Formats: sequence, C-alpha cells, structure tokens
Amino acid sequence: MNEQQITSIAKQLEGALGEAELTALGRETGFAERLREVTPFRLAVAVIGAMACRRVETIADLQRSFRAVTGRSVEYKPFHNQLAKEAFPVFMLGLFESLLGRLAMRTLAAVPGHALRRFDDIVIQDGSSFAIHDALQSVFPGRFTATSPAAVELHATMSLLGGQPLSVSIAPDAQGERDFLPEPEELSGKLFLADRGYMDLDYCATARTAGASFIIRFSRSANPTVIGGTIENRRLRPRMVGRSLKDCTRELKNRSGDLDVEWMRHGQALALRLVLIWNEQTRDHMMLVTDLPRREFRAKSIRCLYRLRWQVELLFKEWKSYANLKPYCTRKAPIAEGLIWAALCAALLKRFLAHAAQAVSSGTEVSTRIAAMSLAHHLPRLLDALLLGRSLRGPLDDLLRFLASACRRAHPTRDRMRGRLESGLRPTRLSARLATCVVKD
Repeated sequence: MNEQQITSIAKQLEGALGEAELTALGRETGFAERLREVTPFRLAVAVIGAMACRRVETIADLQRSFRAVTGRSVEYKPFHNQLAKEAFPVFMLGLFESLLGRLAMRTLAAVPGHALRRFDDIVIQDGSSFAIHDALQSVFPGRFTATSPAAVELHATMSLLGGQPLSVSIAPDAQGERDFLPEPEELSGKLFLADRGYMDLDYCATARTAGASFIIRFSRSANPTVIGGTIENRRLRPRMVGRSLKDCTRELKNRSGDLDVEWMRHGQALALRLVLIWNEQTRDHMMLVTDLPRREFRAKSIRCLYRLRWQVELLFKEWKSYANLKPYCTRKAPIAEGLIWAALCAALLKRFLAHAAQAVSSGTEVSTRIAAMSLAHHLPRLLDALLLGRSLRGPLDDLLRFLASACRRAHPTRDRMRGRLESGLRPTRLSARLATCVVKD
C-alpha cells in the first residue's frame, strides 16, 4: 500500500465531505439559513451513508438512519420537512457536482504506442429511465403514459478512462435523448461513443469540426450513398459505387463490410466511414458510423471499441442495484429529485473508493461492482469518523486494504484477451509487463 497516496485520498474526502464545505454549500443553495438539528453536513453524510450501505425503502428508513448515525433525536415530520424543501434537490445536485470534480482519478490508459494514445479520453453517452409516483406526471411526464405516467431519465456522459460520469442530468422521460448530447467543443481531442438513439449527422459534422472523433451506432433506416470501401476485405464491385446503401443490400447479403459513404446535408456532402457488422443471430447488420482512419483502426478495432460503450450500462446497473437509485413513494418532486441526487452521490463515493484501492495497491485490479456490494460493511466506520471530526486515515487504510484483497476482478487475464482491455487499454497501476499485453488487430 502506498501510504502517501492514502493520506492524499483522506484529504480529498475530508475536503469533499467536510463540515465547513457542506455548510457553505447548504447556505449558498438556500437549503439552510440557520443550523439546527438537521444541518446540511449531518443530512448529507447520513443520507449518503444510508444509500450506500443499506436497503432504503421509505423516507422513514432515512430518518431512522439519520438518528442512528448522528445521535440526534429528530422526529419524522421535521426530517420530512427538510427533504420537502425546494432547495433540497439543489443542495444535493451541488454536492454531486462538487464530488464529480473532487473525487476523480484516471483508472485506465492506452497501451504505449497504441493508436488510442492520440485521445485525451474516451467519452460515452447514454441514458437510463425509471418510473416514479404517478402524481408527479406534470413535472416528469413519461413516454409510456399507459403504464408509467410519470418517469425520469438520467442522461450520463461518462469518462471511460476515469471510470466515472463527467456529467449527469435528470429530465422527464418524455424529453428527447439528443437534447443531452455533450457540446462538440467539449469532445475536442476525445473519442465519443453513443448508441443509435443519438444518431445525428449534423452533430457528427460539428463534432468532427471541433476536433472530436466518434463511433455512433446508426439505425437500419440510414441510407447513405456508397462511394468506396471493402466487403470482407475485398474491394467493392464497381456497380455498387454511387448507389444507395439499400440498393446494395443484395450484394451485402450476410457479409460484413467497411464502406466509405456520404450523405447530402444542407447542400454539402458529408463523407464518413460506415462499418457493417453482420449478426448471425439477428440476421441483420449493426451499423457503426465513424471518422476514425482505416489505416490505424481497422473494422475489428471499431467493433471492439464500440463494445466499450457497455461500461456505461454497467454504471447504471451499479446505481440501481447498490445505491438505492429507484422510485420512492412520494408525491413531492423535491424529495424525489433530491433522493436521486443523493443516491448518485453514494454511488460516486463507492466507485471512487474502489478506484482508490486500485491506485494504492500495486498490480491489483479492483472490481467496482464487487466493491459496491461489499462496502456496506466498512464504509460506516469511515463516515462515522467524518461525522465525529476524527481523522479518516485509520478507517480509510482499513477500507482500502479490504477492497484490494476482497474485491479483485475475477478474470483480469480474460479482460485483456476479450474483455474491456482488448481494445488497447490497461489499468494505470499494472506492471509494465502486463501493460504491454494487448491483442493485435
């Protein structure tokens, strides 16, 4: 264990969740003008601890947890009134954004000499939705009004190399996904991955102008003009050039292809690369649109890189399974939204601790999922020390040692051969010998 790094991580946590920091945030957001029993500091630490460490079904569960960890005899009604404040979700959002900036570290890096070294980061965009109380339909209308009149969707922009979200937005489920795409200028020097819900040719053109690269899945309705490329490493037949993609269906049949295509947008041709991957099970093509050069990223690499998008799905699963991100039986929008942000704060803290354990232990790859499941037994000691104003160094050392020994990734070799590291990435703390182990395209 790197003792100096553990001390640094303890200071990070004290700065991010310290009493002075949270009190100032509570006053700045209008959540607390006077400090009584339910202070911003006590509430934030207690609620995050409850979301991270135990099953929470009702607001009463949170109130009982607050009393237990703080020693304050606060009854249900005054506790509920604090959560019902309009400023409660503003306070929790402010805390989440503060944690995003303070609890961040690089966990993956491209193998030296690999083409991915040209990118500062790999950014993934996606959303995840769930139903809430029907009474909130006017605030958060759902897409499926017959079954879920009220629903929210979380739109997350994730840093793959950091293993954490860069930003998260809460919106009505009925609102379009493309409204939450990151600004193209924010993607300069980065590789962007997105599913077909985000296919937008104008966005692709703007992102490329801004210096970003992308791999975006398109739906089968896409019908560009074919101008070149290969089918299963063989040059196109001359009769395919200049025809629409759908007119070439017969020639493609059940074969994969790597095509140069173009769309006409606003009177100008937009030329891109279209990788067609034949799926034998579904009997159709997966269509990946990219601007990555063929010389450095062959079709197999494009498919392998796009598979990394699954990491954001695993992030959503952690949020819902191990941080109590779910609907609560409340008719009050501030409570519903505030508890969502509280759950996200808990999930962010747990991932950070898993990454910290990997950073301070040489050669150990820590599973964020196993860590999220296991922290319920060790995180309370750390949060108790925080609430009592004691040093975090001792409980943090014990916690990180536990994570490094009990929460290792089950198949690190498989990860490098056909898992998340197959594309040319490696954990930042691996030895040089393992760091150079990468599958050739």
